[in-house]
Amino acid sequence: MQGIRQALLSHGSIVKNAVLQRMRVVNPLLQPLVSRSHSVTTARMEEHGFESTTIADILKGKGKSADGSWLWCTTDDSVYDAVKSMTQHNVGALVVVKSGEEKSVAGIITERDYLRKIIVQGRSSKSTKVGDIMTEENKLITVTPDTKVLRAMQLMTGR
Repeated sequence: MQGIRQALLSHGSIVKNAVLQRMRVVNPLLQPLVSRSHSVTTARMEEHGFESTTIADILKGKGKSADGSWLWCTTDDSVYDAVKSMTQHNVGALVVVKSGEEKSVAGIITERDYLRKIIVQGRSSKSTKVGDIMTEENKLITVTPDTKVLRAMQLMTGR
């Protein structure tokens, strides 16, 4: 996810305009401001390689440890340890697996989960388990490595 985030940030104005295209403007005073962003089309986004770049291209070397395995934590790990791991590896999310079942994905823990469910609520990251705050597997949008970045962006902004 962090890799996608960095790719999107490097093309910030295009992504911002693409997201604005999906916004409904209720306030008529804002209509002229937002209507300018409607001139940005999928074709413009395609100019920047989003139609040919795949998720696999973005993830190469991002989110993997030195031995090529994916970074993960378990549902029983403390949120503190998970966030510490994210920080050490410069990623914004970790795959969460069920404790004792390392091949069974339970969900994902993200920086957003940490902010919303620990910091804002004043909870202790050392005494809270990852399983208590993670985004569960059934709520995730998943794509395959060969999915184009443009399609992934459409899925993310469509939610």
